[in-house]
Amino acid sequence: MLSALSGFKPSVWIYLTFFLLLFLPEWIEFFELWYSGTIYAHGFLVLAASGYLLFQVRDSLASLESRPSKLGFAALFFFCAVMLVAKAADIKTIRLLCLPFLIGSWGWAIWGARFLKLAGIPVGLLIFASPIWDDMSPIFQAITVFVNGLLLDAVGIPADIHELYITIPAGTFFVAGGCSGVRYLMVGLFLAPFYGFLYFPGYRRTIALIGIAALLSMLANWVRVFGIIVIGHVTDMQSSIIEDHEAFGWLTFLVFCLIPLFFIARSLEPRNNNPTPLERMAATIRDSKEQSSGKTTGRRAVIFASFVVFLVPVIFYSQTSLFEDQNEDWSPTLPVAAEDWRGPLRFANIWSPSFVNADISLAGTYVSDQLKRVQLQVEAYRQQAQGKELVYYRNRLFDDEKWSLINQHTVSVPVPNGFGVTQVAESTLLNLNTNQTILVWSWYRVGEFSSPSRVKIKIFGGLRGLSGMSDGSFVALAAECDHQGNQCADARSAFEEFLGDIELTL
Repeated sequence: MLSALSGFKPSVWIYLTFFLLLFLPEWIEFFELWYSGTIYAHGFLVLAASGYLLFQVRDSLASLESRPSKLGFAALFFFCAVMLVAKAADIKTIRLLCLPFLIGSWGWAIWGARFLKLAGIPVGLLIFASPIWDDMSPIFQAITVFVNGLLLDAVGIPADIHELYITIPAGTFFVAGGCSGVRYLMVGLFLAPFYGFLYFPGYRRTIALIGIAALLSMLANWVRVFGIIVIGHVTDMQSSIIEDHEAFGWLTFLVFCLIPLFFIARSLEPRNNNPTPLERMAATIRDSKEQSSGKTTGRRAVIFASFVVFLVPVIFYSQTSLFEDQNEDWSPTLPVAAEDWRGPLRFANIWSPSFVNADISLAGTYVSDQLKRVQLQVEAYRQQAQGKELVYYRNRLFDDEKWSLINQHTVSVPVPNGFGVTQVAESTLLNLNTNQTILVWSWYRVGEFSSPSRVKIKIFGGLRGLSGMSDGSFVALAAECDHQGNQCADARSAFEEFLGDIELTL
């Protein structure tokens, strides 16, 4: 790295090695994501394509003269701040998504917009292998069901569609997340800018090819699902393709997306013998070299931009180490009942959540003078860490083997109240053993901030975590619905009275 600074023209390989070492945990998580899941298995191909494109422009990158960009530095500061908060809050999706933007803004700050012309698309390809696409699955599932309903009606196959279930006379098909077509969409969207970077002048043809790739990818998935349903209808659900359709899916994707996309891309290429886009970019950079920045300014830009990026892991790991044992003495307790209530009563609970590695788990039932019963549940973490987090995918509101979710939405609660909360997540649960319906009001609390939103709690917790304070708690009220006909109005009334009479201090 020191030799690169002295010569002031660090190669792309030194540049990428710098980020590989500096954000090694994120790169490892990328590899684990690609290796462990079928949806993102194409990530290794994306990485190879990104490396290939960077290799193709290696000489042009090495010949770039430093042109520090104020806008590039502004983008660098922004993405560094986002990465720091995401690391403190341990938001994996944002951390991995932020990485290619952080790489691009670092080069932009040092070499200006010409760096983005050369490395923007190669580095940006990583976006199509980042874990942001799962959240789009419900949308594409619904679209797939709708389109297949039209196709089945067109060919005369009777079908009853309810949410994500398609029922035909031979059986029922569930359009799961893997049937949304998101992984085919990612591959198609990745191939379009890859091809355009190599063969298209400018960006208009590339943008058009990206749109075509998106449409063909979705079409291929619709045909795939439709084909499976038709096969099930014809074979009376006896075909092995119904259960194992991985190969069938990729074959459909090849026929209806990849092959047409290749011929369309070829037709969009310029017909004359002009230089390739890579050759044109290299020539432009060679012809427009300017020495106005000077070696001193360039070296300062490299050092300062690198220092800004270097601060992200330094600040994160420093605060983690310095405040590792903070809040070890924090021991919240259940509040004492007010004069109109008795409790907390132990071992009279009607429900319990499922939280992993919580430091504190408190539960107690309170009974009012009017015999209204309310259970208070608190799950708290003194110091959060990997696999020991307040907002965690393994933390569940209920045990799936004992309870079923009827509905869930956010509601406002009367303020002021003794819990300092304004909104809660209201969930109606059905006991699978007794058929008893209960109502649950739940929310998260970090410091003095309370919210039912997992995203808001993650972001606020990340900002607070920079000071070493990573404690947090999950709070819930539960009550039985005595009369299902009134839609749990009795339980809701008991909650409002309880919040007004009891004060909780965490």
